[in-house]
Amino acid sequence: MPEPGNRPNVLVVDDEPDMCWALENILSREGYQITTAKNAREALELAKEKHFEVFFIDAKLPDMDGGQLSDQIRKINSKAAIIMISGYFYQEDKAIEEGLAQGLYVGFISKPFELNEVRSAARTALEVAAGRG
Repeated sequence: MPEPGNRPNVLVVDDEPDMCWALENILSREGYQITTAKNAREALELAKEKHFEVFFIDAKLPDMDGGQLSDQIRKINSKAAIIMISGYFYQEDKAIEEGLAQGLYVGFISKPFELNEVRSAARTALEVAAGRG
């Protein structure tokens, strides 16, 4: 859990409102400041306006795939710690394995997810982001 008074900024990018709500609920209770975006365009605008330490990005968005969005975000914020989330892919899928191996993503969560899985991924991502600072 983050230090009191130091609420890390997290951007959740998912076109499913229920998924944004669930992640926002879980992470805000853990002390994170959550912002949500429903598509890649909105996420990129937010990433340019505000510094986010951690990103939860859906692999399939209506206007761009999660891998492409992750590339764009890393160009804006090279220290970003990105966690890919998906109901379509699994950690063993080639695109996910490559993203993890290259350090594009610091974690992967498949939908439906467990609360502890989200909490653990957020903690790990925050540690990675702090290490890049």
